[in-house]
Amino acid sequence: MFFKSTIHMCLMLCVSSFLVASAPSSQTESSLIHAFDATGARAELYMLHYGSRMNQPQSSDAIPQWVNRMAHEWGLNQPVQVPVVEGKRWSASGTWERNLQVELTVINDEPDQQRVYPYVSVKITGKGHPDVSLLNAKNRLNRELQRFQLNKSTHFSIQGSLSVQKGQYSKKTALLQKVLGGLQAREVEAMKTDRVISVSAYTPRLSGGLQTRGGTMNVQAAAKDGYDNQKIIITLGTPIITIEY
Repeated sequence: MFFKSTIHMCLMLCVSSFLVASAPSSQTESSLIHAFDATGARAELYMLHYGSRMNQPQSSDAIPQWVNRMAHEWGLNQPVQVPVVEGKRWSASGTWERNLQVELTVINDEPDQQRVYPYVSVKITGKGHPDVSLLNAKNRLNRELQRFQLNKSTHFSIQGSLSVQKGQYSKKTALLQKVLGGLQAREVEAMKTDRVISVSAYTPRLSGGLQTRGGTMNVQAAAKDGYDNQKIIITLGTPIITIEY
């Protein structure tokens, strides 16, 4: 359900032209991982996410064959078409490296048109702390995106938890300040509740970003209370978080 909402959110960002630029380099992922590790949290999940429309129009009738070819050449399972409100959607999944789960989603939200610009989403998810497999997967993804005439723009997110004593949830603010301070980031806007704090910020150390009412943001950090009353869950992403938090 969250992945569907993430696809919808990214699709709306693309359609509304809110995307200023987003082409994270290996240095970008390294910067976020370093900032995350500085909190002392244990990394549990990370995600490389791509989402954009095709550069060139495609024939609606040819999209199924195009998706099949992409899935086959990427080593994924046979795509499955799922009826959705947006129009037509195809999904395929598989594994890269040793433990990276890959999910491909293609949406044709104008199925009645002859020539369309499909929306393509790729989610690469790993467990534990990112290692060299992340860089290998990103390099492979960039090559494949270029081959299929797709923009090379990705989002990166990392999530984990920090053990705390019961009643120490006030540390959430201090943890986020440490993360953003390490990235030399200034707050653009924030959402705060008793249980969750989410801060959108801008740092000159990362390229690109999204234009919001408060200004340009290119990093998002969140901290929330764990369900077992003994953890704080920390999530960090650029330019936005694409992991549920």
